[in-house]
Amino acid sequence: MLPIYEIRETDLTVKRNNYELSYPEHMHEYVEIIYVYKGVQHIRVENVDYEIDPGCLAAVFPDTVHSFFASENSDKKETEVLILMCAPKLFGGLFPDLRDFRADSPLADKSAVGEDFRRALNSIRPGEDFEIMFSWACVIMSYTLKAFTLSRKSSGPVTDLTYKIVKYIEQNFAEPLTRRSLAEHFNVSECYISSIFTTKFKMNFRSYLGLIRAEYAAGLIRSTNESFTSISQQAGFDSPRTFNRMFKAAYGQTPGEYRRNISRLIKD
Repeated sequence: MLPIYEIRETDLTVKRNNYELSYPEHMHEYVEIIYVYKGVQHIRVENVDYEIDPGCLAAVFPDTVHSFFASENSDKKETEVLILMCAPKLFGGLFPDLRDFRADSPLADKSAVGEDFRRALNSIRPGEDFEIMFSWACVIMSYTLKAFTLSRKSSGPVTDLTYKIVKYIEQNFAEPLTRRSLAEHFNVSECYISSIFTTKFKMNFRSYLGLIRAEYAAGLIRSTNESFTSISQQAGFDSPRTFNRMFKAAYGQTPGEYRRNISRLIKD
């Protein structure tokens, strides 16, 4: 099954988790930097498993399939991890277009994380003013590009129609997308669109679109106090009933339950 595209509300996300993250296979347009303060974090990048040890760094460049998982022997309570996600466009012309590159290995040698680099990784914190987080992100990205061996991606056109469809949905999920509109846009039959989702995604098109919208809605619930009606509309759902049904299918709880649980975690 092809990964779902992760869509975030902002171009810069900083998280410091005090547990080992588990997250299913996905892709996104961001450069994702993972630094382990203590414990371990496991990551799978393009079907290869890696263990990130304390003081070590991993980087996932745009449009790379990856997931996070915890091993059976991991003590989640003894893990502290930094997750930094930056949209390449955020940096303007400060760096080369990071969408054009991939890391030969997603893990950097521990020796590549020097004292100044480590100080920056320790200094960036969620909840700071954007200007402060962005300043540290620029420093971290500078050191990251030196820590990894990078290869330029092929500049040839994308030929995989499934990939093109995934990208199109990522960019237009809030619009009233249908099998017919996709078929017309890509000049194929509706049956062909259906076959892509049933054979490669193991779900129908509406379910896939609903999951993408539910993920975006979850981000709004976590980061805003907007009404569920407003969130439903922004995510592209055609009715509150559909919103509730697809959100529960994706997260195992209603939007209201999800907001209450998030609020409880923040208070704790």
